[in-house]
Amino acid sequence: MDIEAIKTLFEEKNNFSNMLGIEFTEIAPGSATCTMLIRDEHRNPFGSVNAGAIYTLAETAFGAAANAYGTVALAVNLSIAYLKPAMNGILTAKAEEISAGGHMATYSVKVYDETDEIVADVQAMGYRMKKSLEELG
Repeated sequence: MDIEAIKTLFEEKNNFSNMLGIEFTEIAPGSATCTMLIRDEHRNPFGSVNAGAIYTLAETAFGAAANAYGTVALAVNLSIAYLKPAMNGILTAKAEEISAGGHMATYSVKVYDETDEIVADVQAMGYRMKKSLEELG
């Protein structure tokens, strides 16, 4: 499965990220970038972006990067540190593979606001299966 087919799969079948308005700007084996325009429904009672929306943006970038090899990769663990409240504009999540061996791979995901300040820092671990993404249809 080529990168464009993988990008299409994520754009068309990732209903939760679609609901949040997450867009895929770059996908390559081991890396991905996603964006999310902050909307009112992303906000918590204090006016900043809900932690769950930021987490989902980061997890979506990680998932795209881990699955971009063309085989199914599932999240095993994600640890997130929220460093700064996100208020307005567009958030960008950039995922990069740090290490991989056998079935396990580790990723770093950084979430930035429009001023390129880090909003959240994520360490993610994925389990790589032998199943091809093409089997998902």
